[in-house]
Formats: sequence, structure tokens, C-alpha cells
Amino acid sequence: MDAENQSNSSRRRLSDGKKAAQKVRSPGRGVDQAPLGDSIRAEFRSRIGEDRHDVWFGDNLGIVVEPGTDGGPVVTVLAGTSFTHDWLQRTFRDDFAAAVERVLGRSGGPVRVVWGPFVAAPSAGDDVAAVIDPPAVGGEVGIGREVAGRRRAPSARSGSQRPGRGSLPGGEPAQLDAGIGSRMDRGGAGAAAPRAAVQSGAAPIAGGEAGQGSGRPANPARPLLTLEQYVVGVGNRMAHAAAALAAEQPGAMSPLVLHGPGGVGKTHLFEGICRRTRERFPRAAMVMLSAEQFTTTFLESLHGRRGLPGFRRSLRAADLLVIDDIQFLIGKKATISELLHTLETLQRAGKQVVFGSDRDVESLAELGADLQARLRGGMCARVLPPDEATRTGIVESLAARRGLQVPPDVVAFVAARMTRNTRELAGAVNRLEATSHMLGIPVTLDMAEECLAELVRSSTRAVRIADIERAVCTALGVDPGSLQSSCRVRRVNHPRMLAMFLARKHTPAALAEIGAYFGRRSHSTVISAQRTVDGWIASGSRLTLADAEWGIEEAIRRVEENLRVG
Repeated sequence: MDAENQSNSSRRRLSDGKKAAQKVRSPGRGVDQAPLGDSIRAEFRSRIGEDRHDVWFGDNLGIVVEPGTDGGPVVTVLAGTSFTHDWLQRTFRDDFAAAVERVLGRSGGPVRVVWGPFVAAPSAGDDVAAVIDPPAVGGEVGIGREVAGRRRAPSARSGSQRPGRGSLPGGEPAQLDAGIGSRMDRGGAGAAAPRAAVQSGAAPIAGGEAGQGSGRPANPARPLLTLEQYVVGVGNRMAHAAAALAAEQPGAMSPLVLHGPGGVGKTHLFEGICRRTRERFPRAAMVMLSAEQFTTTFLESLHGRRGLPGFRRSLRAADLLVIDDIQFLIGKKATISELLHTLETLQRAGKQVVFGSDRDVESLAELGADLQARLRGGMCARVLPPDEATRTGIVESLAARRGLQVPPDVVAFVAARMTRNTRELAGAVNRLEATSHMLGIPVTLDMAEECLAELVRSSTRAVRIADIERAVCTALGVDPGSLQSSCRVRRVNHPRMLAMFLARKHTPAALAEIGAYFGRRSHSTVISAQRTVDGWIASGSRLTLADAEWGIEEAIRRVEENLRVG
């Protein structure tokens, strides 16, 4: 009986929604809505400016003018999604009210403005109807969408989440929509509104997405990459194992810090963690964003009205929080403090936090001793640039995913020539596929050598002696300019010999040129430095470089990582 009543209620709401949609498109009933709506929109656009209007609203702004029960008109504003319309209302409410007052005035009685999420008007023949809920407390209008063959998406406010199978261990699931993908995108648009909800599998049903009646082609989200698709090699085996453990046993090692230069596969691991967590715990709430998005959203909420509590609830109620590029936070004391408190809250609740960085934790001292100590207390895993065997596997995997037939000799050619990062490998496979499609020929070695010639040239970036000096000073904490000085103390002389060794390894410079650069020293000094460093490597020596003691191989690795980052 309950199911029958619910079905009848849904049909009545669908019918009422169709009538409301027809009324919006039919000028001349009651108030002449379409011209008034256009006038209000034009006035609102002029008040906030073309750029702001296009960024925050674009085509996803609906204005409905209807007669009210008290004699005055009711203006319904449909803007944003169910995740962002609260923030849009708080931010632009005064400007919109002024635009309405200018266009409508007060001659016809008091004007009431209500807000709700945008739903694109259905086109003829579509079995889609805008469903307008009765006004809620405070005059807000709830907007949803029902699509044939789909159930209406549950509201993030409905509290309809129920604990059950799939909840994360260690507590009740957060009352947030489960799934993957942050709602803190578009440069922090969700200052107070970022629901830490991310959509699980299908594209969102509610609210103003491209392709839903907007006249633009649909652009469904790219499926998240999986840990099974990750090509494991010598340089990333530990990181892959740690990522799998974080997804299968959330909170067991939190925070997890994956660090390495750009383009080595950290983002793939982040997506793989989210994907596997969603598979094992379907009701888990997850947030994945960059440190820049975290900073922008935090500042927006800090300066907005009632924004900071909503921002904190969105992140601290998450079961899995993934933040990439945390080195971006260096120098931002308020943001670092907010992140520290967020991390403490999640750790106390037994939740999983994952960070990404382009450098190791020891190089993040500027984040502060407290945050650095908490990062050390988790699990730190380095992701190194792929070696040739790993690059070969990556090229084969990319080609198989694209359905592209690439002969083994072409795979070996690409893996041998594109050596800097995985993004170059993906670009090479894209170029091969496009060329093959354009010319209508299969991929061959001759074709690959010709079409990838430009990419191969750009991949082999020339390293200068100045780059070596800068990398040594940055990685080992040496004062800039000291390597070219006449100082002979050990804390300067040892880094200088290491710099000479690396200059011989990574640059085509002659011995005399290297010696002249580092303080007008002779070529025999450079030869002596190279022999000395070779001896350190052979014996596995630990050296005092700058003000710290280093293993020689670790020191060389840190310098070469800085050299890759540039």
C-alpha cells in the first residue's frame, strides 16, 4: 500500500511539474513571465558583471515570475546544483534582490524571491519534468528531477543514509552522499557549500549539468582509474602496496603520503584508492581535491557568512580525504593550521587521509613542525620516475586501453625515448593513434619515428651546470653561491665535489668548463672530485653535506629529483 501511495504521489508531482514547466514557457498567463525574467536577468548581469555571471551561472540560470497568493509576484531563482545553490544564494542574494526591485518595483504588492537548484527546461518529446517542492522554511524552493527509468537523486540534506553493510569500520557513516569526485571544483565555488559528496558511478541527475537540456553535448566524467590498471615497477612498488592497504583497511596507516616528481603516477594511485574504497565500502563519503582547491575554498568560506562551519563539516565528516600537492600550502599559515585541525579530527575518528607531494616529508619543513611530525607518523612512500621496463608496460597498457595495435618495436622505441614521465608516454600514444587515424595506416616504427620526432626532441631537455648547482643547493640546504666560492670547509667542499660529479654525469660540459664554473678551479680538480664521489658510492659512505649527515646514494637521489622538477 505504501508503495502504491508513493507511486501515485510521484505521478502527481510529475504531472504538476509538467504543468509548471508549460506555464514557464507560456507567456500571457497571469504575469508575462518570459519578458520579465529576461529583464531581471539582464539587470542582474549588468550589476555583477559579464565575467562573474558567465563563470557562476552561464546558461544554468532560470528565473520564473508568477503571481503570489498575497497579490505580489513571486520570483523563483533556479541557480547552481543541489551542492552549490546555497552558496550562490548567500553570495548573490542582495544583487539579485536589487535587480528584481528595479525591474518589478513595488506597485503590484510585495515581491518575494525564493531560490533553488537549477533544472534545465525540458525540450519537446523529452520525458523529463522539473519538480518543484513546496517552499521550505525560510522561503527556499527545493528542486529535483525525475527522469524516465531513473529514481530521483536523494538530497544531501535528507539524512536518508542508513548504517549498514559497507560502512567503514570504526564508526557510523557520515551523512553525505557516497561516491567519488569532489564538489570543491571550479576554483573553490563551493565556499560554504562544498558537500563532500561525490557521485558514485553515474553522472548526477540533479541540477544543470551539460547535456541535460542545455543544448551542449554531454560530457560524462571520466571513470576513475583502478589500482589493477597501475603498472607496478621497481620505483613504485611500495607506493602501490601502501595505496592498496589504505583502501582495504582505512585508517590503518593514516596519513598516507605519496611523494615524487610530477607525472610519475601519484594521481592514478589516488583515484585507485577512491575506486577500491567505493567498491569495498559503498556508503563511504569521500573527498578528493588539490591543496589549491582546499586553500581557495577555505578562504572563500572564511570571508563569507556562515561559511566556515559548513566547510569544516564537509571535510571532517568524510571517511576518506585525499589532498594532492600539499607543498602548495607552504607559507600559508592559516590554511596549514586549518589542515592540521582537520587531520587531527579525522585521525581521532579513525578515518583515512591521503596526501600527495612533489617532495619528501623532510623537504616540507616550511609546513611547520606539527604538521610535518604528523606526516612522519603515517606512512610515507616514494614514487620514482618509471624505469625502462615500467615505461614499456605503461605504453602497452595505454595502447590496449585505447584499442590501438602497437608493434613491440614501436613500444620499445617510445619507452626508450620518452624518459621523463608518464604524461609524455600518454602524449606519444595519442600522437600515434591520431596519425594512424589521419593517414589510414597501421602503426609502424618508421611512422613512429617521424610523427614523434618533435616530442622526442622536447623530451631530451638540456641540463646546464647552473641547473646542477641550483639542485644541489636546494636539496642539501647549501647557501646559493657558496659552491663557487673559495671556501674549503667540509660542509661546502663535499657538496661542491658532488656537484662536479653530477655535472660530468648530466651535462656535456668539458672538465675545464666545469672547473671554471665552480670557482675557477682546474680540470684536475674536477677529475679528483669525480674519483672521490665514485669512491663514496662504492663504499656506501655517509657524508656531512651542509649541516646534515647523508648517505651518498640518498643525497644523489634527492639532487636528481630536484633536477627533474626543475
